[in-house]
Amino acid sequence: MVRLIVTGHGKFASGLINVVEFIVGKQDNLIGIEFNNQDLATYSEQIENIIKDANKNNDSVVILTDLIGGTPFRISSSISAKYNNVYVVTGANIPMLIEALFNRENYDISNFVNYIIKMGKNGIESLDNLLKKKGGTGDGI
Repeated sequence: MVRLIVTGHGKFASGLINVVEFIVGKQDNLIGIEFNNQDLATYSEQIENIIKDANKNNDSVVILTDLIGGTPFRISSSISAKYNNVYVVTGANIPMLIEALFNRENYDISNFVNYIIKMGKNGIESLDNLLKKKGGTGDGI
């Protein structure tokens, strides 16, 4: 099983999870951890406790963060360096998380991480480009 942790600044984690669960329904092994400038040791401990619990079941953990270089990314990265089964992906968005939820058992972990990154990037587009792809009418969007 792959456990997913969503973390980021402010209410990013709860907001992203709420939107995704509104679309696809309640999900197991999807955990949100907010970073609100709390004590870094406490924040780190929250993440690490989930990882330790996952290790009891030989589960992998993918941590989705909001912003490369931000505190949630840096803390998650330093924690992941201690474990062989923890992966960090930054730039989390709705398409990425939905694809992660529906495909976390369909790939080996390395391919899974690459797949959700691709899906996250594919979910970013401009209206102008979409209209050009559809012949300029806006039909079918």
